[in-house]
Amino acid sequence: MKKVAFILTLAIFSHSLQAQQNSDKTVLAVELDPAPYILGGYSVFVRYKKAESKIAVAAAVFGGNKFPDFLMSKENKDNGFKDQKHRMSYAVFADYFPKGEHKGLYLGPSLFLYNHSVSKTGSSDIARFSKLYPNMRVGYIWYPFQKNNFYLSPWASFGSEISLDSKNEINGVEYKPNKFNYIVAVHIGYSFSLSKKQ
Repeated sequence: MKKVAFILTLAIFSHSLQAQQNSDKTVLAVELDPAPYILGGYSVFVRYKKAESKIAVAAAVFGGNKFPDFLMSKENKDNGFKDQKHRMSYAVFADYFPKGEHKGLYLGPSLFLYNHSVSKTGSSDIARFSKLYPNMRVGYIWYPFQKNNFYLSPWASFGSEISLDSKNEINGVEYKPNKFNYIVAVHIGYSFSLSKKQ
């Protein structure tokens, strides 16, 4: 998966440096989230926005990374849980662009399907379980170079996690989903203009 992401990155940055960000074109964008790579995993995000539409749809696949213990909820840490990892997980997004262009402010709902594994102090067992994270997301797309479709997209989401199974236990102690959860991230992206409006 890391090799695929690396090849995608090379393809993106070898694309014409003269490409322009026009609102009259259908856009296909590819983004990478650096955080999972730093933590030993992977992440690939793809967004599609049709010309003249203010709505874009997107999907992501990510996983393979260890979740830092200090970011775990206090309740789960106090119960001895540690070494949470993202197995291959998925997300879908609907992004609303008020100006109708693939830049600036966007917001909308998203849904994450997390596949986790976690261990516990004093036990050799590993719990493997899944949960949903429905949320609202707000972000911003900024093109720092006028003649290049490279962009940065900081965003944040807020929601609540829902357990999908009863496998989130070790020795009778439950790993509890967050009643309130948030994500803050910065994606690195590149947009491809596919067509002009007729």
